[in-house]
Amino acid sequence: MEIAPGVHSIPAGIDAYMGFFAPKVYLVVGREGALIDSGYGDEGSFNSRIDYVKGFAGLRLAYIVITHAHHDHIGGAARLKEETGAQIILHSAERAAILADRVVEDGDTLDIGLQVIHTPGHSPGHICIYMKEEGILFSGDQVLGMSTTAIRPPAGDMAQYIDSLRKLRNYDIGMICPGHGPPIREPKRKLEELIQHRLEREEQVITGLRQGKATVKELVAEIYPELGRHLYEAAKGQVLAHLIKLEREGKVSSLGCEEDACYTII
Repeated sequence: MEIAPGVHSIPAGIDAYMGFFAPKVYLVVGREGALIDSGYGDEGSFNSRIDYVKGFAGLRLAYIVITHAHHDHIGGAARLKEETGAQIILHSAERAAILADRVVEDGDTLDIGLQVIHTPGHSPGHICIYMKEEGILFSGDQVLGMSTTAIRPPAGDMAQYIDSLRKLRNYDIGMICPGHGPPIREPKRKLEELIQHRLEREEQVITGLRQGKATVKELVAEIYPELGRHLYEAAKGQVLAHLIKLEREGKVSSLGCEEDACYTII
């Protein structure tokens, strides 16, 4: 469906785990077209996207812009390229995941008016795509419509993620189109909430360390006392990412290796 003039959200299939948080694929329609992400590569998801694109008579799909090279965002890219001839675009730090036609860096602009904003943190080469005149940001997994973004070391970096959120505050954004979940109509508020959430979680980690909780496992049990088993790995990654950030900043020290290490306040 069209969610803003020239911007369409295309169904991309429902993943058994993600449910209603299935990956979003967006079509930008101008003198040429661009897909933001490609979703999964299964037959049903692929057909829904290619049929939608073909519904625009005479539209040439020029680009498939990948926000980051996780399977739910890149899985269908090769088939879409084969069907349409569109170029696959992604950041240089993600290019090992797929054969790209063009790699981009922070500040690059595609000739249909899409600006690249490098926002590492969720992955090293994660990018957001900005339509300046329209004030629309395609945020991939940097900002989600509901819930919070998973930061899982070693590819995930909490310090970079928080810095990327702060970076986005400098742009005039009227709407965020996230990689999962509904559009965000109050982007500045959302960005501030996410930054504050991460800083509060960091304080919880520090408090736990002061109380003698020295390992990732102990900290997860303290911070997420009612956590379901299926979310444990995600919570472990979040806590570890905060600990790595704090150690780099000289606020904690560790003995051992990452999740098996014992951490102490300096």
